[in-house]
Amino acid sequence: MLATWLFIVPLLSFFSFSVVAGARTFNKPDYEGAVRQLPRDKPVVVVPAAPQDNDGNGLLQSFTERHFVCSVTAGELVRIQTRYRTSRFTVGHGNHSVDVVSVYGANERDLRSYLGDNGVRWVLVQLASVFFLPFDPHGS
Repeated sequence: MLATWLFIVPLLSFFSFSVVAGARTFNKPDYEGAVRQLPRDKPVVVVPAAPQDNDGNGLLQSFTERHFVCSVTAGELVRIQTRYRTSRFTVGHGNHSVDVVSVYGANERDLRSYLGDNGVRWVLVQLASVFFLPFDPHGS
């Protein structure tokens, strides 16, 4: 009986480890959800979040970079584009799409100080996750 337990316990441990290690999580930024919280009639920019000095999540933060989206006026967008390198991408927003301007060389803290606090609304972009196990339970 002891020999059976010495065989079963390591085998179950190995199986459990392989299932957990093989499980995958795909994280993708949910820009559409964040843009939905902003006014529709203003340009939208996205920047990385400023690094936190002592947030206690250093290891977690190194795997996931957080981003903020904000709506700005047309004049503020021109100021941003003259100072920083930018690019554009499109996000679906209801029945229409919204152009989002990515800002490079700045983070959210830099842009806040550059634009000032004149009613600019910042929204943290959440990560949409999909988790699945690497095997088919039906055995097909």
